[in-house]
Amino acid sequence: MGNGSPIDSEAIDESVEQMRRQLDNGIVDVQFQYQRGHSFTQRDGEDIRAARVTVTPGIHGQGGYFDIQWWENEDYKYHYREEGLEFRFGREAANETTHKPVRHFHPPNNLNAHKQSCIGIDQPPTLVTIAVLKTWWTAVEKGNEDLVNAQNGLP
Repeated sequence: MGNGSPIDSEAIDESVEQMRRQLDNGIVDVQFQYQRGHSFTQRDGEDIRAARVTVTPGIHGQGGYFDIQWWENEDYKYHYREEGLEFRFGREAANETTHKPVRHFHPPNNLNAHKQSCIGIDQPPTLVTIAVLKTWWTAVEKGNEDLVNAQNGLP
């Protein structure tokens, strides 16, 4: 993802702040990664590579976390994990020249699949975050992971 574009630390921060506004006490912890392959830690600088937002509840009762990345070319990744469940939403400009959708969803039962995303926008990060959380929260409320990419009319 990013197709060689630099990481967009400001967009990552915008996404985290939107999650804080929407989920409030549902956020258990926020940590940041500064270099690829390094551990997530508490905030210690401006040039972040990714954010990890730990949330509760999860779709199947327990909590989970979102790893969030944005690139300056407007690519993004929201990767959700909880025990026994994993999915992600992404935008990948490099897919324009392939049969894969630029805005895509990797479903829980097949993370290698590129399904069309129900999220219909690329920017700004706050609106993309609202849409990702809407899909996740619908699944949380119903306890049904199949609802994650099933909404219509998201921004």
